[in-house]
Amino acid sequence: MGNRARGQALVEFAIALPILILLVAGVLELGRGYGYAIATSDAARDAARYVAGKSSVTDGPGLASMCSLITADLASVTTNISCPTVVAHAPPFVSGTDYATPTGNQIVVAVYCGTSIDCRGTPNPLYQSRIDVYVYYGFNDLNLFGGRITISGSSRTTTSW
Repeated sequence: MGNRARGQALVEFAIALPILILLVAGVLELGRGYGYAIATSDAARDAARYVAGKSSVTDGPGLASMCSLITADLASVTTNISCPTVVAHAPPFVSGTDYATPTGNQIVVAVYCGTSIDCRGTPNPLYQSRIDVYVYYGFNDLNLFGGRITISGSSRTTTSW
């Protein structure tokens, strides 16, 4: 009877093991995706805060400087960054229409600068300007969830210009 019980336990283990491996891999992928989501959200927030750095005597750093900051923030994630796509209307932005959908391991940045074309404005007169920065990342999972999931991070900042 001992050999039959051992054989039954082996069969049950063989059935349960792939399910357990899939669950553990799924949890690891969700954790990895969450880490990338936090990184993209932080980069968007940093960029919006940075580009909103306008005062009564300066006209802000502009989009090129903002993109350099995003590239530096996300250097540990990827170097494939398409930055920026300036969108002429307030969010929500539409993938494929307002910005190019990111491919695997690619980051696409979309920006709305309110009434300013390049998020600079002019020093005077001061007015309220809205800046929206969205960072989209084409996340490649291990095909547990079908591959190529887009993770977005976004930030909105209103600044006095």
